[in-house]
Amino acid sequence: MRYTQSRARLGGTRVAQNLARTILSVALLSALSAVQAQETAAEEEAIDEAEAEAAEPAPADAPAAAADATLDQVVVSARKRDELLVDVPVSITAVSGASMERNALRTVADVAPYVPGLNINSDSVGRAFVSIRGIGTALQAGVQPGVGVFQDGVYVRETSYINNPLLDVERIEVLRGPQGTLYGKNTLGGAINIITRPPPREFEGRAYGTYSEGNDNLEFGGRVGGALSDTARARVSFATRDSDGFYINEITGEEADAVSTDQANFTLVWDVLDGAALTTNAYWLDLKGPGTTYSHVDGTTDYRYNLNMNVTARTAITYSGANTKLEFPMGEGTNATAILAYDRRAFESVSDGDFLALDVVRSRGDGDDETYTGELRFDTMHSDTFSTLFGLFASRETADATTIQRVVPQGIEATTFADRTGDTYAVFGTAIWRFAPDWELSAGLRYDMEDREQDISNAISVAPGVVIPSPTLELDSSELQPRFSLTKFYDSGWMGYGSIAKGYRGGGFNAANVPAEFLTYDGDTVWTYELGAKFASPDDLWQLTSAIYYNDYTDFIGQNALARGPGGGLVSIDLNLGDVESYGLETEFVRKLTDNWNLRGNVSLMHARITDQSGWIELTGAPLATDRLLFQPDWTAGLSSDVTFPVGAGHLDWSLGVSAKGSRPGSSFDPVNPSILDSYMVFNTALTYRRDALTIGLFANNMFDEEYFESYIDGSLLAALGLLDQNLGILGSGRNVGVRLQYEF
Repeated sequence: MRYTQSRARLGGTRVAQNLARTILSVALLSALSAVQAQETAAEEEAIDEAEAEAAEPAPADAPAAAADATLDQVVVSARKRDELLVDVPVSITAVSGASMERNALRTVADVAPYVPGLNINSDSVGRAFVSIRGIGTALQAGVQPGVGVFQDGVYVRETSYINNPLLDVERIEVLRGPQGTLYGKNTLGGAINIITRPPPREFEGRAYGTYSEGNDNLEFGGRVGGALSDTARARVSFATRDSDGFYINEITGEEADAVSTDQANFTLVWDVLDGAALTTNAYWLDLKGPGTTYSHVDGTTDYRYNLNMNVTARTAITYSGANTKLEFPMGEGTNATAILAYDRRAFESVSDGDFLALDVVRSRGDGDDETYTGELRFDTMHSDTFSTLFGLFASRETADATTIQRVVPQGIEATTFADRTGDTYAVFGTAIWRFAPDWELSAGLRYDMEDREQDISNAISVAPGVVIPSPTLELDSSELQPRFSLTKFYDSGWMGYGSIAKGYRGGGFNAANVPAEFLTYDGDTVWTYELGAKFASPDDLWQLTSAIYYNDYTDFIGQNALARGPGGGLVSIDLNLGDVESYGLETEFVRKLTDNWNLRGNVSLMHARITDQSGWIELTGAPLATDRLLFQPDWTAGLSSDVTFPVGAGHLDWSLGVSAKGSRPGSSFDPVNPSILDSYMVFNTALTYRRDALTIGLFANNMFDEEYFESYIDGSLLAALGLLDQNLGILGSGRNVGVRLQYEF
């Protein structure tokens, strides 16, 4: 049983659960749906209108018609230009902002269970494991991502961003497979594009409030926007949230996973000249949330909430930044885009350095990360059958961090200071040739150059005034990332494609307080081979996409180890594990069963295995107990539907669905017995009534209070360091039932 205030409030009795399951079983036979299943089509224009209105698409949350006889076409920008999803030779899933709002989904992590191939695990608001097709980022915050995150064309450096609530999202696009040619390094697993809504030309606004009982969450927000003049329009959005969370630290009595956020976004679009537009975005987010709040458990099926730490881990992060994009025609069929951006993340954290109830090690730290990026690209239509896109990219990253570990019994305190910089330069290009009416050839190449540097020093309290510097560390690398695809279009609505692509991720530095021999690790690469097909039925009632793939990874970064730091606490170490291969199948479909009823589904089957673990053995002296990748399931699946029907003067939307994830390995040092986490299934539902400007919605996420682990470390890791052999787990979010009110004007 979970130990949580919310369980008492919800009164989750077995009788109520069984009744709810019975109701759901009946409902699934008639209208199975998904809370957030990829509903991008619901808020897009048909292609004839999409091209005409690309500069200002319809708001994703505009009231939908009560019924539509056909499926809408989905427009995406995967190749840095607006195209129909069914025409792009890339495996893509798109999720609309309207679907996220209706189902109380706030973050990229919230929608991950409904995107095939995308897997997200987190043990803190300050870091996250993001992977696509098995490949991504270890839990250590300092490692460069294997999946790139972008917002409005700007690269987001920290994976912790996917834990942040989003404002004014038009859609999220998830691109699977290496995207280095157009998106650059650190996209060897894929890329996540977050696309925000542009300001409207007519004055509009909204105010909303949300309350959910499971985590005692209260949220308010709103936006207002419209024309400032004949050539300028703007939008301001804001939100504030306060959540008590699901769990309590039994030693301190504090709320272990409480979250509070305050945020604001501003967007200004200025039509400088005919055909030229300048877009400026600014954002600010103040986030306070949990650190590594591990429960002490007996095994992978012990779902007791048992958090007993002498320090309640907390993290406070402030995100801020601004970017500007100038789009202008240059004649001769060429459109240019220039982007400049600045982003900053400042953070503070406190945690229990040994994860134990005993007051042995305490940790705290702070840091400041800044990123400057610039991109210039030229998109040229040379003819009706041939186009090119060329560009230049540059970025500079800086990071200053201080980490303090205190060994309480001995009164020893170790302070580590670290300064890091990283410079990246790239030139890229791609060409698309429609060499026959039903054939397309695409070829692209990117050259990335990266220079990274770290300076660190350590101060130990037993030797006051003495600072032990470490030598300056440098990593220089460069890589070519090609991509080729061949596409065949059929009159029946089918298209098929084959592609070959290379992805690359830069190396990096571990935390400043790790043992000196583990301070750096190299980058890793992948070659991906993919065959895919997409189908849109002539009557616009069916859409189907499917792909099979094979990935061959070299010097894979992903499985992280633990070691003692200079202060005696535990530090995470990323390393080049060895080589990995993965192959699999992904399929998605949407079917309009009636004018009012859409059914959606997806399945991902993946075999991702370590084929060489020499790097791990060199570090630990023993092999891993399993060749499976950390936290990666062999399968995921989802089934969902949306039903819309008129009620009085308004209309009612009912979403109902399920997502499931297969078993996956947790972190372990045991060379014989792996820790395998059970598969699980989560049901969600939402009921939304709209009448004119007023919207009232009810939602229930994880409605049957399914128990599962978000993250897991077995006792072998701590035992290997001479500490207590104690299994540690972070439970996934429990049942959350809530209501949302919204008024538009």
